[in-house]
Amino acid sequence: MAFYDRRTMDGVYSVRQGAIYISNYRYAEERMMRMMAGWIALTPQIEVKLEMARQVYEDALHTDALGKRLPELRAQIASKPPNPEFVTFMNAIEDKEEWEDTIERLVGIYRVLKPHLISHYSAHVAATNPVYEPPTTRILQRLVEEEKLHVERGLVLLSDLLDSREKHHRASEWEAHLEELLAAAGGVTGFAEGEEEGQRRKVGRS
Repeated sequence: MAFYDRRTMDGVYSVRQGAIYISNYRYAEERMMRMMAGWIALTPQIEVKLEMARQVYEDALHTDALGKRLPELRAQIASKPPNPEFVTFMNAIEDKEEWEDTIERLVGIYRVLKPHLISHYSAHVAATNPVYEPPTTRILQRLVEEEKLHVERGLVLLSDLLDSREKHHRASEWEAHLEELLAAAGGVTGFAEGEEEGQRRKVGRS
């Protein structure tokens, strides 16, 4: 039988805060799934279409797993953005719907959104309570592993498309723009770097 030092429990997420974050993650996964599904018909490269289709299915499973966890945390099944700015960020990614926008679509997903989610999921796993959060840990660890594979495959596809200096510049400019929007939103949880720790402790005391 495992024994835990209660003094180590102070820094982890409360049940309420964990549920809020999972709802935020679910929003991001669901929006990503829907936008990629919509892009399949708009993307001329067959190999990109096929990879998107596979990832749409896996992101749908992510969305479902996060949704099933919410009632266990005494929360409603919901997909909630942290703030309007994060919706603006997601809209900017999704709005690249022209036939020639494949580079921007791949940059948005594989250079910005999925790496950001991997970072947050990993940080959440590191902060989970070892007594009541193993289910959340298992879900997020699975998401981290699968999203890393998504990014790896997506960056290979993007590299194949970046066959000129102009395209590299185009990709870098779009990435920088999206990073600015993401920073303005405070990321998927709505908190800028350094702010989340204070909010977590505040909510944990409520």
